[in-house]
Amino acid sequence: MKAAIWLLTLFSTAVALSIGADHPLGIVSIFISGYKIDVSINFAVLVLITSFLVLYFAIRAVSSLLALPRIAKRWRLQQRERSMHESLLSALEQLMTGRFLRSLRSAAQTVEHANSLEQLTQVTESAPKYLNQLRALAHLIGAESAHALRDISARERHLQAILKDTSLDAESTYETREATLLSAARWSLAEADPITALSWIRELKGGVSRRTLTLRLKLKADRLAKHHLAALETARLLNKHGAFSENAAKGLLRSLCTASLDDCYDQHQLQQTWKLLDAHEKSLPEIAIHASERMLALSGNSQIALNWLTPVWNIMVNKPNALSDSQQVRLIQTLSAHLKEIGADKQWLANIDQARAMNPRSPLLQYLSATACVHNGLWGKAQQLMLEASQQLTHSELKKSAWRTLAELAQQRGQEAEAIEYWKKIATN
Repeated sequence: MKAAIWLLTLFSTAVALSIGADHPLGIVSIFISGYKIDVSINFAVLVLITSFLVLYFAIRAVSSLLALPRIAKRWRLQQRERSMHESLLSALEQLMTGRFLRSLRSAAQTVEHANSLEQLTQVTESAPKYLNQLRALAHLIGAESAHALRDISARERHLQAILKDTSLDAESTYETREATLLSAARWSLAEADPITALSWIRELKGGVSRRTLTLRLKLKADRLAKHHLAALETARLLNKHGAFSENAAKGLLRSLCTASLDDCYDQHQLQQTWKLLDAHEKSLPEIAIHASERMLALSGNSQIALNWLTPVWNIMVNKPNALSDSQQVRLIQTLSAHLKEIGADKQWLANIDQARAMNPRSPLLQYLSATACVHNGLWGKAQQLMLEASQQLTHSELKKSAWRTLAELAQQRGQEAEAIEYWKKIATN
């Protein structure tokens, strides 16, 4: 349709021109130094149009001739920019394929192209808006390659160059700076330097510090630096974001809670750490038992430790299969030690007797009940229960403890021969 319209227009214009040429409407008189020149108006119009076209194309030719140096410089800039992009892509490909030395060379070549491009555009041309970003990316790729090659000096040179470029143009290179700080933290962790890694992470601002990748790096750094409470808080955030599987999260939180309790060196610090644990962590048998064991090691208040153990004790009484054999043994040993520190306690004696009545065949409960009877002065009952427990216990430490208690009870009654027999069992087993 457009071609038909243009064809009609062209024919209409030709017809109009032919009619105008055959029927001139007037003449044009030109006076020059007393001479008069008469020409038709059609000829005059033709001369004007021809003069205009000649002048126009002459001006275009002169301007194109004068613009040749600028065009040539622009062409050189485009070629340099293409070379920069090509070397950057090559550096990235070589980094991903493990050719670190080639990647380092390509990154250095990209930086050279970027610097020369910046120098060429300082006078007349404006540099590409993304030049600093591309140069920072080239430095980052070079730093990664140098880190893989264990070339620390080259890595640090690239790192400082990135930080310099990103500080000059913070708006366009913000994300590149974030990637650099995260990479620097990862490099420090690879060199077992958690303090430096944490310092890099602290430079991250805003939502970057709460991203899963950042939290994972912070968790590794805190664990390596033995900042267990800080690592525990980070692990909670990661678990909230679904960064771990259920079993992995339980194991990680359990180990960090245990390590945090091990960092305590007095009763007050242990109590403060216990308060920082959430309800779910306090209900875990391993953590409650370990906290009570730590209280024993610090010669702390046994009554506080027994309060920590009460939920675990209730689980063992109401759901015997909820705790493993090792957990039950540790619980009984810890309870026995704290009951020894407290001395006579009628409430715990009644609780233990009630639990033994619910499960009379449990040698662990018999042992614990006998221990409570000893501390409450019930010697006869203690001897009977301990004798029954010693015959059924399979744990060597508990069995030796039972024989030790029987030997002490025999010595109290003046039965030295019987006591000697128990001491011999302890020595030979």
